[in-house]
Amino acid sequence: MPAWAVDGMDVVAIEDAARRAVTEIRAGGGPVFLELRTYRFRAHSMYDPERYRTKEEVEAWRERDPLTLFPRYLDDAGLLAAGDVDGIEAEVKAEIDAAVAFAEAGALEPVEDLTRFVYSERPA
Repeated sequence: MPAWAVDGMDVVAIEDAARRAVTEIRAGGGPVFLELRTYRFRAHSMYDPERYRTKEEVEAWRERDPLTLFPRYLDDAGLLAAGDVDGIEAEVKAEIDAAVAFAEAGALEPVEDLTRFVYSERPA
């Protein structure tokens, strides 16, 4: 199976790789594996003291944060008008808030169903 490593911090590189993969798949080349190499800014969990990397390392990677860089790229390319990012972020926040409210208003899963589909359910 073809496999490509991609800079997962570069939105444009990801799009290019995904388009290339889709083209190959649609041409009958079978599946493609994309390895998106990214950086995790936070600890694995609240109990992780993060002694394995320095604050300087994390800050250096933050300079490559696609959530910061991509809007700048779009602005520099003339693909985004001033204030568009704020409007998009407000729409996304409203959608997330509505989804959370919907989930919180829903019924809890019955206790007897909590292990359902954890293991294969073979017919008796």
